[in-house]
Amino acid sequence: MQRSTGAKHRTGLLTVLAAAAILLAAEGCRPLAERSKVGFYLDAPALASGVRQAALVPLKNETNYLPLADTMTSALLEAVQARQLFHVEVVRVLDPATEGAVLDGRRELTLKELAHLRQTLRCDAVLLGTVNQFQPYPRMRIGLYLRLLDLRDSRVLWAVDHTWDATDQETQERIARYFYKERGGNYEPLGWQLATFSPAALAQFVAHEAAATLPPKTQPENLPAGRQGGGPGGGPGEL
Repeated sequence: MQRSTGAKHRTGLLTVLAAAAILLAAEGCRPLAERSKVGFYLDAPALASGVRQAALVPLKNETNYLPLADTMTSALLEAVQARQLFHVEVVRVLDPATEGAVLDGRRELTLKELAHLRQTLRCDAVLLGTVNQFQPYPRMRIGLYLRLLDLRDSRVLWAVDHTWDATDQETQERIARYFYKERGGNYEPLGWQLATFSPAALAQFVAHEAAATLPPKTQPENLPAGRQGGGPGGGPGEL
């Protein structure tokens, strides 16, 4: 009986890895909007023309897992920096008059708040967000909400609103591709399955997929703005 169960487990694992290998081979031929399964919005022309430096405010944590916000903030910083679109660094906003609104990232900021942040942070845009969902193993899930705001006019340049379910087969295929393509598969003996029960490992994948909805560095500037993605892994909310 144990042998039969083990065989089924190995068969399921091989199925996921085989599917990941097939999809990885075709990955380079597909445009960003088609490839992404993440709910996001992108104003590519404004992002390309107006942002040279951005501040990432530490993410707000709406979950019961206290370390997750810091883990997610660090992973997101690394992932956004890897896109090489603009300089970004983590900045803590200490002014109590604006901190609540900034950390939440959902309320529209006033012109006075925008001017204060631009002067204080000395940057073109601010990246705000919330880790709004977490569920531990055996059904690991992370929900993330992000907004990149132009500090000159409060325009939303980029936004993400998505929930990643590590037990979803399609999501597992994307996790496998990420671990073997981006991380070199150096997580033996668990491999990509580490992300199905490790919050830190899943956070790395979540940050990577969120940042991947940003345009490549060579993206043409004449692309229209608008909602670009969304899929069965957790669709976009009102961005």
